[in-house]
Order: sequence, then structure tokens, then C-alpha cells
Amino acid sequence: MMPRRLYGLLLTALLFFTACSKEETPEPLRPSEHTMLLYMPGQDLMKFYKLNIEGVERAVASGATRNGRILVCYQPESYDRATLLEISYDARQQKTVRKELKTYETFRAGTTASVQELFVDVQRFAPAESYGLTIGCHGFGWVPAGTPQAKAYESMRPIHGALETRATRYFGDSGHQLDIAQLADAVTGLPFRFGYLIFDDCFMANIETLYDLRHSFDYIIASPCEILGTGFPYDRVVPCLFASDGPDLSGVCWEFWNFYQNDCDSAQSGCISLAVTSELDALAAAVKEIHKGSTREYEINALQFYEGLNPHAFYDLGHYIRAICADDNRYARFKEQLNRTFPEACRLHTPSFYSRYSGMIPIKFYSGVTTSEPSQRYTDLHKETAWYKVTHAVE
Repeated sequence: MMPRRLYGLLLTALLFFTACSKEETPEPLRPSEHTMLLYMPGQDLMKFYKLNIEGVERAVASGATRNGRILVCYQPESYDRATLLEISYDARQQKTVRKELKTYETFRAGTTASVQELFVDVQRFAPAESYGLTIGCHGFGWVPAGTPQAKAYESMRPIHGALETRATRYFGDSGHQLDIAQLADAVTGLPFRFGYLIFDDCFMANIETLYDLRHSFDYIIASPCEILGTGFPYDRVVPCLFASDGPDLSGVCWEFWNFYQNDCDSAQSGCISLAVTSELDALAAAVKEIHKGSTREYEINALQFYEGLNPHAFYDLGHYIRAICADDNRYARFKEQLNRTFPEACRLHTPSFYSRYSGMIPIKFYSGVTTSEPSQRYTDLHKETAWYKVTHAVE
């Protein structure tokens, strides 16, 4: 994993030197109640990004944002440029408008510096009492970008079965990915905090990723499996994020699930969960106790998995712990902590999920979060994760 670095000097420089970008000078503004940034790097999913922006516009037109603001950053022209715009409602014109706030002439989605510059600009252009971040792009969980394992996944070709191969959503396009450690670095030292992070990306509800981000966000919404190219139904979830008493993250999870369960024309495939990051250290302690205690052999092929790879990369964490734990009391404590970390009301799933590598796969056990520990695909690399080290530490 990439080592952490300090970015205090960079933050200061970014606030005063913008020679490499074109922007509109922001006027002094009173803070709004809430600002949400929708960040969609890359171009592979551009047709879906445009539909997502239209969904945001429908929500804004309905008055859903109240005293809040929505910023969108995407790369409609090339991988080297990015556009930051605000979507708002113009009462005089009686329609939503897109106001371009800044053009980044040299934007690198795979670098901490560019992403951090964007985050700094969120507060400059849209100061608020609270902030939220949604990231929509490709995703492959905790596996570091650029590794042979990651490249092997990228090179895999979809398997054409009974279903037509559908687009699904690493963290960025091939060659432009940002590691989870870099994302954590990008929010470190900001003069504000994103209260929540929504991953509109595949495979990001894995315990290794969430544990690495436990100090960076208070809440994280993500899916343990692939998310269809359609992504989140933004016309439905945006009103939840601007609720009168603060962001309704439980509502976001329900709207996502309800859309794919009942209203999506593409496929009935939608799995989602909410992580309370302040509870992740306690969950790690509970898992460590299980590894220290009496464990048993298990049949890996009986575990719930969340992709169509062979061998599998992501297994259900709760199912895995149930399989290995031979101490009912320790398992009961783990389950109680799991429910505090991933509230049951926010762990929702359709009966099956879609994988572009094997079609529809049934869900028989669901805890809302995965682990790669049982996987035979990334064994050595997985042992280097912070989650593995803390749950297997010898005292």
C-alpha cells in the first residue's frame, strides 16, 4: 500500500495558486446547510454519468435540495481535464441550470494532488454546515491499482451466458485509478470533513477497504458486489441527502434497493449496506477474538460469494466468520457488533445479483460486507492489509 504523506504545504499552495486552471472567482457566500459533491472520474461510464446528472437535475427541479447545494465533477472531454459545476434551480427561468465553477486543465484522477485540489475547491465554492461525498466509477475493492492482481482482473473478458452482458461499475478507469490509501490521504488535512461517503462503484463494501477509511468518514454506503452501470437512482436518493433533519442515509439505502428490486428495467440486482465507521475497531477486536479462540475447518465452496470470478475474490464476512467460529459465545458477540457496525435496516439486497462474468447469482446469506481472507486469489497481498494484520496480531 502507498505510504501516507503530509499535504499541508500543498493545501496552502492550492488555495493561492491556480495558474493551471480556469475558474470563476467565487463570491463570498453564507454557508448552506449541506453540500454534496458527486465525483465521477474517467470516461468509460460517460453515458451513465450523463444520465446520473440528469437524475440529479430532476431532484433539484423538485426542490429536494432545500437550503443545500450540489456540485458535480466529471471529465466529459478527456482524461487530462475535469469540470466542476453546480446544479441549481433558477426560479426566474423555472428550470435547472448548470453553472460551471472551474475547469481543471491538468487533472489526474489517479493522483492524490488533483483529487485533493478538487476537495479543497468544494469548500471554496460551496461552504456549508456539513458535507457529503459520492464517488461514481469503476471499483475493485481493496486491491491496489497497478498490481499484477489488479491488471489480471482488468484483462478478464466477460462471459456471455443466458443474459446479455451489461455494463457494471478499482476505483477509476484503467490506468487512472486511485488507491484507497490515496483517497484517505486526499481527505487528510482538509479544513472540513465529509460526513459520509457513498461509493457508486463495484465491490466497495469490503471490510478491508472500510477499515482503511474508518478515520476518514463517519459513514460509508457501498455495495459488496457489482453495481449496474445505471448506478444510484439520484432522483430518488438526493432528497434523502437533503432531508430537513440531516442526511437520511438509511433512506438512501432503501431507495437504492427499492429501485433495483422493483423498478429497474436492466436487472433485479441491487445489494447495499451502511457502515458506521466508529464501530469498525470494535468489529476488528471481535474478529481477532475469534481467530484467537477455537476455530474449525470449513468448506470454501459453501460460502456466499459476490462475483463471478474463478477463484472468487470476495466472500460474505458474516458467513465466513460463522463457518470458522467454533465458540458460540464469541460468535454471538461478533454478530452483535456486526449489527452495530452495519445496521440491519441498512443491509438490503435483491434475491440475486448480476455479475458480468457469470450472469445472475443467488444470495443465500447476506451480511452486507465482504472479506477476501478465504480467497485463493490474493492470499499474500491480502496479508498486507491493515484489517488482516490487526485481526491476526499476536500479543
